[in-house]
Amino acid sequence: MPTLASWITFLITSLVIILIPGPSVVFAIGRTLALGRPAGLVTVAANALGTSMWVIATAIGLTGLITAAPWALEVVKIAGVMYLGYLGVKTIIGSKAQHAAVVGASGTTKTLGQIWREGFFVGLSNPKTAVFFMAILPQFINPEGNFALQFLLLGATFEVIGVLSDSAYVVGAAAVRNWILNEPKRLTAIIAVGGVLILGVSVWLLINMLSGH
Repeated sequence: MPTLASWITFLITSLVIILIPGPSVVFAIGRTLALGRPAGLVTVAANALGTSMWVIATAIGLTGLITAAPWALEVVKIAGVMYLGYLGVKTIIGSKAQHAAVVGASGTTKTLGQIWREGFFVGLSNPKTAVFFMAILPQFINPEGNFALQFLLLGATFEVIGVLSDSAYVVGAAAVRNWILNEPKRLTAIIAVGGVLILGVSVWLLINMLSGH
């Protein structure tokens, strides 16, 4: 098992990384503003499942694969940037059409299956989480213990903290959205803002990739 000092350091590091809004957080907020709190919470759950894949994959040896083929991580990062950009533009273009559905009974223009799949892919292609699991989390492993078991335990802890934090962001975004629910122009603007947030993240990630940071 990890030492007490490792646990404390890991928790502090996880909180810092999670509380700073990254692609997953902004995407969940954008989904909430565009489609409502249920969609936001489903996005959070799907995103957590997507990022959990990194925990499992790394625990069974993904770190070795990335070391042997560094380009594999770049492929994941590029795919994530492109997909986020696509979803952001799609949300902005469809903001007016989405408004009609938001105020309707369903409250969404997407099925839960669609929302789940998109949230899962964003989590799976989140470069910040991928780098954390592959490059940072292993530093907290006790070399005298079982690597895979410790890795999964620390990864699960990170996921729980992330779900709680992201859910809080969604609830806050939903409160703002509900406040303007009956104002068509404002609501349409908020939906568009959700798309802008998602698109902004993709542009920010692209700039970081091109600058080599």
